[in-house]
Amino acid sequence: MHRFNYRFVFSSIGLVLMIEALFMLFSALIGEYYNESAVRSIYISSIVTSLSGTFFMFLGRKKNKRSGNITKREVYITVTAVWLVLSVYGTLPYLLSGSIPSFTNAFFESMCGFTTTGSSTLFNIEAFPKSLHFWRSITQWIGGIGIVIFVLSFMTVFGSVSAHFYEVESIGIAEDLFRPRIKEVSKNIALTYVALTIIGFFFLWAGPMDAFDAACHTFSAISTGGFSTKHYSIASFNSPFTEYVITLLMFFGATNFLLISAIFSKFSFKMLKNEEFRWYVSLIMLFTIGITGALLATGQMSDIEETFRTVLFQVVAAITTTGYATVDFLAWGPFYWLLFLVLILFCGCEGSTSGGMKISRLVVLAKNSLLVFKRQVHPNALYMVKINDKVVSNDSISKVIAFVFLYIFVTIMSAVILSLTGMTFEESISVALSTISNYGFGLGSYGPSGTFESATVFAKYFLSFLMLVGRLEIFTVLSLFVPSFWKR
Repeated sequence: MHRFNYRFVFSSIGLVLMIEALFMLFSALIGEYYNESAVRSIYISSIVTSLSGTFFMFLGRKKNKRSGNITKREVYITVTAVWLVLSVYGTLPYLLSGSIPSFTNAFFESMCGFTTTGSSTLFNIEAFPKSLHFWRSITQWIGGIGIVIFVLSFMTVFGSVSAHFYEVESIGIAEDLFRPRIKEVSKNIALTYVALTIIGFFFLWAGPMDAFDAACHTFSAISTGGFSTKHYSIASFNSPFTEYVITLLMFFGATNFLLISAIFSKFSFKMLKNEEFRWYVSLIMLFTIGITGALLATGQMSDIEETFRTVLFQVVAAITTTGYATVDFLAWGPFYWLLFLVLILFCGCEGSTSGGMKISRLVVLAKNSLLVFKRQVHPNALYMVKINDKVVSNDSISKVIAFVFLYIFVTIMSAVILSLTGMTFEESISVALSTISNYGFGLGSYGPSGTFESATVFAKYFLSFLMLVGRLEIFTVLSLFVPSFWKR
């Protein structure tokens, strides 16, 4: 009879908290450089987080002798607990410095960071301490790579359970293809992520951004998070060069990192042949060309290059669930709102930092639907769904259908709940969809130029929960609410 391995859960949480405390010190260094008063609060936050991590590791210090004592139940609970604990301790720099005195707002801000959701409760964002801006951005960078994947890349403490962790963090239809090489794969992904961050930083620094802004925006762009140090986001820099660089960072952030890693490690350009990647690029170009043409034809914009650049930026920001903005596209009209809502539904590629249902699932649904029509005409013929010339099993197709159903169901129910908090119909639908997709903003008061400060306390906690559900791809968190999950 399997007994729950609580020591594994505690030791995992403790290790991750130690890493979080280290990243807090990086933010403190920024505060030291700019001679900010908030630096003392960040040091205290780091100490408290480190001591808490030590305490959790002490609770889990005794390892079970049997390696089989760690199952998916422990892993699902651990991953969910890690994100919650990270977010709770992530509030300390905001609270202790007094920059965000409300725990509700601080927790909301912290959860937005670690889940790479671009929502915020901040109004006068440019008056925010630079050290805390850096902390906001680096929480998105941590959340983008997935702190669990980051740990797996360089630590061996988890042993054979690594595959279960990776499955939870990057669940998808292709996970079984690389499970035997999980440590190598995780390390390559982490190194690729770091390499893209460094390259992005220098490119942004070469433009009008100073080193600080370049670092913060690189963190939030490659992680497809969307936090900015400016009230008007990327538009504040008024630089076509910066917009194109940010567009590329968002694009690569929502691309399967296994494919990008192959370019760095093997000089292999398999990504150009990858079916999901081709759909990804095709959707971006289709929406960009279509919206650009419509805006020019209706006279809402006149300059071709500016229109193309603006639309490309917003399309990529939407499909990657980054949430940056260079214009308030809500002013373009309802037709464009709907297009952007469609984009944030399926979003980027599997194995990337983006939220949403992922394009791989869209491909499976599209191909499976087409086969249904073919079977109607030829009922005795044998048809199979294939991606990249590999057959997708019926079990995988069933999981995709179940995932999409739950995703839409949770979104609809969330919209109903949010409407009870005072949100309008448009606001509740758009906020529910953008939150579970980790996009960041919706329509109405919660559009690109608004904040979530006016949302009720209940709405902020509920949206925080929804961010977590979306970031961990539905099943991980919702499984904890199934009674059979807790049975031995």
